[in-house]
Amino acid sequence: MITSNLTGVVCGNSDVLLDQLIDEGVHFDLILTDPPYNINKDFGNKSDCLPLDEFIAITAERMAKIKKLLEPQGSVLWFGIHDYIGFVQVAMYNAGLHYRRMNIWHYENGFSRSKKGPATHYEPFLWFSNNPKKWTYNVDDVRMPYKSTERLKSPVKYKAADGTTKIWQPNPKGAMRGDVWDFPTLAGKRFEKEKTPHPTQKPESLIMELIKAFCPKDGEGHYNGTILDPFHGSGTLGVCCEKLNAEGHHIKWLGIELEQQWCDIAEQRIADIEK
Repeated sequence: MITSNLTGVVCGNSDVLLDQLIDEGVHFDLILTDPPYNINKDFGNKSDCLPLDEFIAITAERMAKIKKLLEPQGSVLWFGIHDYIGFVQVAMYNAGLHYRRMNIWHYENGFSRSKKGPATHYEPFLWFSNNPKKWTYNVDDVRMPYKSTERLKSPVKYKAADGTTKIWQPNPKGAMRGDVWDFPTLAGKRFEKEKTPHPTQKPESLIMELIKAFCPKDGEGHYNGTILDPFHGSGTLGVCCEKLNAEGHHIKWLGIELEQQWCDIAEQRIADIEK
């Protein structure tokens, strides 16, 4: 049984352990993951080097399991790469999930290994919900500073659908976040304390913001949901959840990772939070 302690790192094959979670009747408010993109990265195994037909088939199987593991108003955020994100999106539709948005993680501090095309400055990630009409999105928790204060100095008038004149007033918490999420990659000395040897590690700044946006909250304003990462890697999801919990939130999370080396790094990163 892996649900006796729902919070923590579990070393094992998620394709097997997801079935176990389903059998145990476990559900999650949010499934947030950065799986192998199938672009031949070395994670210590061959999970990122599948023939296309096998990648499509295993993605479909995973999405069917993800659907069964979501709470009725739960969501899934699934990172991918432009090469294959279309196959992932189709698998989500076929699993009975409901499309909410294609988001973009945008960065300008990456680098290109080829001069035969534009430099890579983004990675897409899909947001699908389990329910077609109800889901969690904490809009005020991830607002952005307004780019200009000039428009805030005088009322902005606009015509409503019924023809009446309305006045728009700026939200004191800032502008609504868009679907392009600007966060730098973990490149250079600036991030050397955060970076691990894992080849596709996501920045804490990005994952933290996604948790704030999509994790349910209780009546007191604390994040109080359950989150699953079936491809936990070096543990960024767990690190972010535990940093929020240290601030008084109540997130339960489960991170499944196939390779022991990454589990060890994840557990050490999490242990370091308490120091």
